[in-house]
Amino acid sequence: MGKIDLEKLYYSVAQEIAKVDFSTLWEGFIPLKFAIYDDEKCFFDGRYVEKTIEFCANTAIEYQGENIAIWNVQEELPPSVFASFIIHEMFHAFQEKEGWDCWADEREAPFKYKYSAENLSLKLRESRLLLGLLDHFDREKYEELLACRKYRSEKFPYEFGYECSIEAIEGSANYVEWQVLEQLDGKEAKVLTDYMREKMVKPEYYFPIRICGYYTGALMINAMIQAGDLRYGAKDQPVIRHILEDLKPVTSVDMGGEEDVQRITEAVDSYFTETRTIIEKAVADNDVVATGPLELVSVNIADARFYDGYLTSHFFVRFRENGEDKLLRGNFVLKMKDEKTIDTVYRWV
Repeated sequence: MGKIDLEKLYYSVAQEIAKVDFSTLWEGFIPLKFAIYDDEKCFFDGRYVEKTIEFCANTAIEYQGENIAIWNVQEELPPSVFASFIIHEMFHAFQEKEGWDCWADEREAPFKYKYSAENLSLKLRESRLLLGLLDHFDREKYEELLACRKYRSEKFPYEFGYECSIEAIEGSANYVEWQVLEQLDGKEAKVLTDYMREKMVKPEYYFPIRICGYYTGALMINAMIQAGDLRYGAKDQPVIRHILEDLKPVTSVDMGGEEDVQRITEAVDSYFTETRTIIEKAVADNDVVATGPLELVSVNIADARFYDGYLTSHFFVRFRENGEDKLLRGNFVLKMKDEKTIDTVYRWV
């Protein structure tokens, strides 16, 4: 990819964003400022600015006293798609600004989330129901979906709670991204819809579990809107969990077909075999780039893996050493002393 002119790209994306009717995306959501950056430069609010350590990944940050969206430019994208991505991150800035309090504890989750074949088989069943509701809303199927989620919330409370937090934060942002494409580019909206149809019935897509929450959350919000059950506002978050509070306990649910259960079981085994191989190789290579104790600030949570006290991170790791924030770029395996403390950082090739 040739060098992209950030200033030119910024204004082309801003023009696309200006076409969007934000009032139909989410109650109270309005356009917020955004920045785009590359390895060398950062363009924000009509000018080049110094790229500080906060400019890491694609997310929302607090910058100069306000919540903004940021995007690391690594490839050329259709303007409509780029605009939808920026608005996705704007929505995270909106969530911060509005005080949503349902954010997952991403340092705790790798240690505590257990990949149960039963839980994930039921989740696969839910995905099939969600896709059916996308094609045609059916009250009976919707109630079956809620019953399945109620059952999981009681039998797997930590896992379900974590999934709901991801669905509330990332799923709602992905729903907004989806609706932006519906306004700007029907062809790209269909591409995203077809992508969800394909991925949500593939068990391997549930590892790490965080990834599929973007899409199960968006589809759940879509179903709740059709059912008239979606409430807005920070106090109602995560609304996709609150809706279950008035349901009676559920003692049994349809697990789906035996073939799906077998596929999920094999996917769990495969995931942990692959994770163990990654970690064992990095430790054996022994390319140590930092030693602790170091306070973990963040990893790339999008696809972080955890096994036997080790945590993986693609692209970067941020930590605090002697009160100073530090950023390492690359792929790493972290030997963890506990969920907040790094013992050793190994380069992962």
